[in-house]
Amino acid sequence: MESNLPATRDATDPEVERPTLAPSRPLTVALLPLALATFVILALTIAVWTFLAAAT
Repeated sequence: MESNLPATRDATDPEVERPTLAPSRPLTVALLPLALATFVILALTIAVWTFLAAAT
């Protein structure tokens, strides 16, 4: 039966470091929450403005 061991580094050349790849995320990942927050702020601002304008 094969044991369930974690993966290990390749021991062929311990002096050579493998370059790590930087995670790449598309810009839309950042823009979606920004768009949602902007929409909520605008909606609340318009609602308050309407309420205050009707109160006078």
